[in-house]
Amino acid sequence: MSSDVNRVFSLRPMGMDDVDRISSWFSDFDDVALFERNLPVPVSPEYVRETWKTALAFADPPRALWFIAEDQDNTPAGVCGLQSINYIHGDAVIPIFVGPDVRRKGLAVAISISVIDLAFYKLRLHRVTTFFREDNDATRAITSKLGFQEEGRLRQASYSDGAHKDMIQVGLLKSDWESVQDSVKNEMDKSGGAVINMHRTHQ
Repeated sequence: MSSDVNRVFSLRPMGMDDVDRISSWFSDFDDVALFERNLPVPVSPEYVRETWKTALAFADPPRALWFIAEDQDNTPAGVCGLQSINYIHGDAVIPIFVGPDVRRKGLAVAISISVIDLAFYKLRLHRVTTFFREDNDATRAITSKLGFQEEGRLRQASYSDGAHKDMIQVGLLKSDWESVQDSVKNEMDKSGGAVINMHRTHQ
């Protein structure tokens, strides 16, 4: 069915060759500021490349793992990863960003499911954390559906549109995920939302 073509995405490890393909996503400060408060204004492609060099740098064991989702035309659709991985405490930060053109198709939830499963069942982590600005209702809804719980606020830590806004920290324990994962995955199957095919290497 034609609808399947628009909802099936592949997810593979991200490399530096992918950075230029997604750099335009970070040129809209107002959009990115809903998720990230550390970007300068304006964000140049050169800055994006330098930032990702650090994020994608090799380490053994890895301190960060990043994945890129592509549609069936190999067009980038979203990125998600685990960063600041701490194997002693079993903790990582899980950033999620979906390209503006493919939002509201369930892709953020589908990518997150894959990376959360990786964190808890492959890396054997105990918890993951993410952050978003208080007026980012879409990310609030997504993280709530996935079982994240609000753990704290950075009060007035983000400045946008002439006002300071809170940044919200939410966390997900492995036990939280185990209690909701079946219902979340079943809902995705029934809703006809985005479908993720995992690939271990670059195509």
